[in-house]
Amino acid sequence: MTELPLFPLKTVLLPSNKLRLKIFEPRYLDMIARCMREESKFGIVLIYKGEETLSDTDIYSVGTTATISDWENRADGLLSITALGIERFEIKSTHTQSDGLTVAEIEILKDTETSEIPEQYTYMQELLHHISAQEGRTPNENQSFSEILYQLIYWLPLESNLKQRLLEIADGSDRAAILHAELIRLGVIQYVKPDLKSD
Repeated sequence: MTELPLFPLKTVLLPSNKLRLKIFEPRYLDMIARCMREESKFGIVLIYKGEETLSDTDIYSVGTTATISDWENRADGLLSITALGIERFEIKSTHTQSDGLTVAEIEILKDTETSEIPEQYTYMQELLHHISAQEGRTPNENQSFSEILYQLIYWLPLESNLKQRLLEIADGSDRAAILHAELIRLGVIQYVKPDLKSD
């Protein structure tokens, strides 16, 4: 197992996605400085009880490892970083350092998925291309099925607890089925009743 410093937030970071953060607490400034110096990772986990500035928050057991893809010192004295989500992990145990930083023993979680996009979900790639075009981004034609799902989960107006639920699912098809149902609920796509033909 691997030891990983944690950054509990009230938002979910997904693999292959980026999250901009403003760092001002000493425990996290030290953590980020160490990660930049050692080119190491930290973990972002969702808070389900408590506040980001407290040390005794209750957090979910599954999060995403992150690296720092960009940073800048702002004029207001804060450090701004862009965290890039890498892979899912599960917390096995935690301890809190004297500076209030939570460190966890974690196990990396691997996704299971098919090499090709299942036929019933090919529309998800088209939907992502449409969203990318609206955001002025160039669509990536070589994304895996998992990456497409994670990008859609990131861009769609989903509640954090649902994003967390989708993050915790290992199987890409199961994750797609839940996202498909949510797209119907949001009215993004229409439900088509199966054509059941009797012999």
